[in-house]
Amino acid sequence: MSAANVPPPERLPRPLPVWSAPLVPVALALTVGIILDRFWVVPLVASLGAGVVCMAAWFLFANTPKKWLALLYLWGCVAAFGASYHHWQRYHVDTSDLNRFADHDGKPTRLRGTLHSAPIAQAGQRDPLRSFPTKDATRFILRATHRQDLATRTWSEVTGLVQVTLVGRTDDITVGDEVELLGRLALPDDAANPGGFDYASFLRDQGVTTLLTVLETDEVTLVRRGWPTSVFGVLAMVRGWGQRTLARDFTVQHEVASALLLGEGADMTGEDWDRYQRTGVLHVLAISGQHLVVLAGFLWLASWLLGVRRRTAAPTIAIFLIAYALLTGGRPPAMRAAWVVAVYCGGILLQRPVAHANTFALAWIGVIAINPSDIFNAGCQLSFLAVAMLVWGVSRWTDAPSDPLERVLDEARPWHGRVVRWLVRWVLLLYAINAMVWLAVAPLVAAHFHLFSPVALIIGPPVTLLTSLALLTGFAFLLLSWCWPLAWVFGWVTQGSLLGCEWLVAFGLKLPGAYFFVADVPVWWLWLFYVPLLVGLTTPIPWRVSRWLLVVGCAWLLLGALLQVLPHRSGEFRCTFVAVGHGGCTVIETPGGQVFVYDAGATGGPDVTRRHIAPFLWSRGIRRIDALILSHADLDHFNGVPQLAERFTIERVICTPTFAERSLPAVQKTVAALERRGIEMQIVHAGMRWETDGVAFAVLHPPPIGPAGKENVRSLVLHVTYRDFSMLLTGDLEEAGLKQVLAQAAPRIDVLMAPHHGSDTSNVPDLAKWAKPKLVVSCQTAPLSERQSVKMYEKTGARFLGTWPHGAITIRPDDREAPVQTHRTKLKIRV
Repeated sequence: MSAANVPPPERLPRPLPVWSAPLVPVALALTVGIILDRFWVVPLVASLGAGVVCMAAWFLFANTPKKWLALLYLWGCVAAFGASYHHWQRYHVDTSDLNRFADHDGKPTRLRGTLHSAPIAQAGQRDPLRSFPTKDATRFILRATHRQDLATRTWSEVTGLVQVTLVGRTDDITVGDEVELLGRLALPDDAANPGGFDYASFLRDQGVTTLLTVLETDEVTLVRRGWPTSVFGVLAMVRGWGQRTLARDFTVQHEVASALLLGEGADMTGEDWDRYQRTGVLHVLAISGQHLVVLAGFLWLASWLLGVRRRTAAPTIAIFLIAYALLTGGRPPAMRAAWVVAVYCGGILLQRPVAHANTFALAWIGVIAINPSDIFNAGCQLSFLAVAMLVWGVSRWTDAPSDPLERVLDEARPWHGRVVRWLVRWVLLLYAINAMVWLAVAPLVAAHFHLFSPVALIIGPPVTLLTSLALLTGFAFLLLSWCWPLAWVFGWVTQGSLLGCEWLVAFGLKLPGAYFFVADVPVWWLWLFYVPLLVGLTTPIPWRVSRWLLVVGCAWLLLGALLQVLPHRSGEFRCTFVAVGHGGCTVIETPGGQVFVYDAGATGGPDVTRRHIAPFLWSRGIRRIDALILSHADLDHFNGVPQLAERFTIERVICTPTFAERSLPAVQKTVAALERRGIEMQIVHAGMRWETDGVAFAVLHPPPIGPAGKENVRSLVLHVTYRDFSMLLTGDLEEAGLKQVLAQAAPRIDVLMAPHHGSDTSNVPDLAKWAKPKLVVSCQTAPLSERQSVKMYEKTGARFLGTWPHGAITIRPDDREAPVQTHRTKLKIRV
């Protein structure tokens, strides 16, 4: 073969007719309409009216030479109806809905209804960093049908979905069963802090409007067994059987096996989930397209080996995969993959070609049809993005024809050499594909989870292969569980594969630079990254131009990385009392960008950092804490410190003389966590002062020794001044410690932190007379009864604000119009 007859190994990619697929513009228009309603809440009348107008205009121009204008109106009509559908699903509430009878305080209520989702059991936790151990709990969604008036004992018909939290475990109810419950009905809370999780919005996306807390399992009465007549009830029973079988027969890794095979991860601990998430391989446990593709490939192979015709096998495979997706919860990533496979099977059955773009768009439309809010779900977005990258990105480089000369040379090599080269080539290809998909999804993962996991580039492919093997052998184990000798072999392989995954994840976590926590990713950066990426994937771009676009994309990724490492600059003095429930966290930002955090804890446990403190700091672009100040060694003031040290760079920790001396396991665990990271601990006492960026800090209490008594009396009292503004942070100051502070000359105090979360025992009239504050802030949860301290402060002319119900309270002295602002209640106050 002459060199002239050998075609060049590189060729231009074939045109990709993505935008010519008729369903792609429909899916895009629907998405635009949903986004508009999501962020601007378009009134239903307006969106429906716009849809009708656009439809009329389409009819008007459809038979004219301006067909392009008719097409634009048609897309506008689809977008308008998409906005209408999203608005109806998310915001429409019937007049008989239960939320008409609920408030944020909670009311005793007896309900009757049908289980809408399978109960999920949550094991109680005992942790030295928790003030109180949590009890076992069970969660499920109830479709309410009747509500009883507890005063008159009369029942009335109601509607609505209720998120039920049952303290304790119950195994005798499932989807479709009718039950009667007695509990406390309340409205869900929205985000209490900037950057915080909006639980009310999350539930509203699922159509849930109220919460019901049931304290005892004997408050649950089974009225009628309904699961045998419900498809989802039958699937839930099958799922429960699978969980029990795995727990009974697997000696190790049965929790991970339940998550992998059945989508039931309730038995896995928070630490288990964290390990997989931080190494960037959580997707292998979340039921997604990977699982269904592996199963589909195995089923096709099995049908081929059994000699079953493709047209005969296609409907069975499609039905099986749809049933499996529903069995595991019907989550958007799984349903997307099930619909895609079903469409391809339909094409085989009808002997019609199937376009990738149409199938992809149809799956997206299917997700919207079930619940339009699901397109804002992280799992849904990551699943579709990864598939788009595989179909239109990776294929451009993997579909290139091989070099004929290289094939001739390969055939001349010995067979073992060819096998080695084939293995090396496939390993490199897998790692290259993994790297391309990882680069595409990494910014979106960082935006949703504040995590950047380079270690996924190393352990991703082997973990995927092991979990795929575990998925197939695990299914074989469940199907053959009646035949123990065969089931034992498959169970042994499944457990071995999952142990291998566990080892890889543990190994990955030990590698330097395995993962990083990142601050909020700017929304504008995400749009300017993903819109060009998707356009580039779905349009035929010449190879030379695409190489330049690749360079631009890498530069944009570098800019995103630089935005994460740039130092924080607030440009003003800013103090925020973060809403953490019963606990404390006060964040002080100086004009030069230094950050001081006073306390980091809550009675809810160490997750206070993950749920409240870290999201707030990340929303402010903060990644470094110059000083963490701990008022005293009570759990609700420091139990978030270990997680805080893991997520942020802390220069030093300031504490009282007796903090580290307290013989409390939580103190020892916290000190050990700080020492592992080499964080300096500095002891301060009354009389010590320091100043930075024009902000002065003076310690008023405690003295070097004493006072004797419980830890609260030695709370660190800090007086902070900036220009003509001053405030006093008090921790849990009370009794002897409070008397010592009141014996000192009173400094000027504009803002006073109400000591001990606003309790009447610490907030006495003498303190109000001594401090003479203009504003009193209490870091608190909902009080069990009316507090006299509120009226006492208000009589002195001070304004009293609590982080419940107002949420985070931010003070900006340089803002003369509204120096005090609340996050949840949106108050703007001049004091």
